[in-house]
Amino acid sequence: MSSASFITHLNYVKRMSVLLSTTRLSVSNIKISTSESKNMKRFFRLYKVTQKSIVTDISLSGQISEFAIISTPWLPVKCYYALYYLESILVYLISGDNCGFKPGGHTNVREKIYSLVKSSEMVLSNNDLNNVYPLSVIKTTPRIPVGSNTRNNYWNDPRCTKSITVKLMDYKLFDAKQKKKWNLHTKKGKKEKQDFISNKSLMLIDFFYWYRVKANYRDLDYIDFESGLSESEVIEYMKQYFSSFNSYRKMLVAEIHKFNTRHHFLT
Repeated sequence: MSSASFITHLNYVKRMSVLLSTTRLSVSNIKISTSESKNMKRFFRLYKVTQKSIVTDISLSGQISEFAIISTPWLPVKCYYALYYLESILVYLISGDNCGFKPGGHTNVREKIYSLVKSSEMVLSNNDLNNVYPLSVIKTTPRIPVGSNTRNNYWNDPRCTKSITVKLMDYKLFDAKQKKKWNLHTKKGKKEKQDFISNKSLMLIDFFYWYRVKANYRDLDYIDFESGLSESEVIEYMKQYFSSFNSYRKMLVAEIHKFNTRHHFLT
């Protein structure tokens, strides 16, 4: 019997795969500059090495099912970093902002992408993916009936998209609570949390960032091999996660290559 937690997360991964598979990315107002060419080249090399490692893991898991048990917990981490290297390059090309190349760039790149989407300098053709969701709005999302997200076909329900935003918000709030050490038993702590909710947002493509945080710093409780998950189920999760990642990766690479062809900043 598969765990309810595993089915829930598999539904979310499948939903992201569906949303991303038919989405196009377009960017405007590219600001070509050679001042960060060294970092762009370095990040693109890191991306290629990481991508090669991901493809190797997928291939070996297809040949040796037991290998999926070893490699799947690291997949969200590798996929996120591959995307982060690409996002950092593209953010710099669009805006001239080199935040991704600096320490602490992970959260700064996320915020910069929100800004670029809001200004329509970066556009995802799917409205759900192109939306910057205020946390205050997500908080008002009607809760689904208990157990809905553990149905095997919930990924095909439009409500699954909203469920993902709620899950990402939960991760973001938990992370902020840990870092800011809110004491929610006090008025001050409650106000700090409410101020955070009032001022912060997220996007669905943050999915890869927060699943990397979950894998890297918290737990992978939903891939619990002692709860009765079969190797075939883990492989399905891996393939769906890779599919979701690969769709977004291709969008980023296509836009970067479009401008590299003209200006050769990666050669």
